[in-house]
Amino acid sequence: MGIVLTKAFGFLFMITMGFVLKRGGLFSQKDTDLLTRLIMKITLPMVIISNFRTLNLDISFLMDIFMGVVTNIIAIALILFITWKRQPAERAFFIINGSGYNVGLCTLPFMQSFFKADTVAIVCMFDVGNAIMVFGITFTIATLIAKGKGNVKGKEIARTLLSSMPFVAYLIMISLCALGIRLPNLIFDFAGMIGQANTFLAMILIGIMFEPKMKKSVLKDMGSVFVLRILIASVFSYIIYHYLPGPLLHRQILSIVVFSPILSIAPIYTERCGYDRSAAAVLNSLMLPFSLILMTILLLVLKLY
Repeated sequence: MGIVLTKAFGFLFMITMGFVLKRGGLFSQKDTDLLTRLIMKITLPMVIISNFRTLNLDISFLMDIFMGVVTNIIAIALILFITWKRQPAERAFFIINGSGYNVGLCTLPFMQSFFKADTVAIVCMFDVGNAIMVFGITFTIATLIAKGKGNVKGKEIARTLLSSMPFVAYLIMISLCALGIRLPNLIFDFAGMIGQANTFLAMILIGIMFEPKMKKSVLKDMGSVFVLRILIASVFSYIIYHYLPGPLLHRQILSIVVFSPILSIAPIYTERCGYDRSAAAVLNSLMLPFSLILMTILLLVLKLY
């Protein structure tokens, strides 16, 4: 238990460090663009590649990918039903921030610090399905709700997915693994070296992104999304752990992953759909440390470490 708490507090310390350094003038919100590109285009893809070093695909991983898609679809369907009387921009805000998971910048580095590559691979497989949704389909649905039909074409969805380096890395590595093609150890060594920086950079970025300012007019919507997200995650976690067929380890890891925070680019998507970007930014900032705390509690309750 001591090791788990030490690592969890270490993550919170790094997040706090990023926030304090920003307030001290060493960093600014402008630096988030550079750090995000560095993580999403370099260190995170390297983590994904290195995790495939000893990975052998089996049927259980297909279940993980499937759950990454299904949890998103169910969450979106519930949100559409609950918000059907609200204004289009508000519904888009709920869809973007109430569904989807920030696995790459938060959950993956968090789990990576506790488990070996074969266990982290479960998180990666879930994120494959999650990435298909959050980097294309979810935003498409939100845009159609906010602006009417016909605003987003299939080519735009494909372009968005293929422009995501983590998704491309998943696609390439899964294809190679399925074909039985193994990369040279040298590539895995280099990928592992670069990927080691991912955890620290991701936590510092989260701290820099944390912004407590908010408008009172959107507090109710923010609170509703926050509560709704926790409730949906709790139901998913219970059902996955108790009723999902498959190995116990997969069910345990997935029951934790569904408490992942909101996608880091949700504020950008929110603004494009005509809602207040600051509401999404503050909600994102509050959800990040809260998710880490919940995932740490589950690690202890499930006795995974």
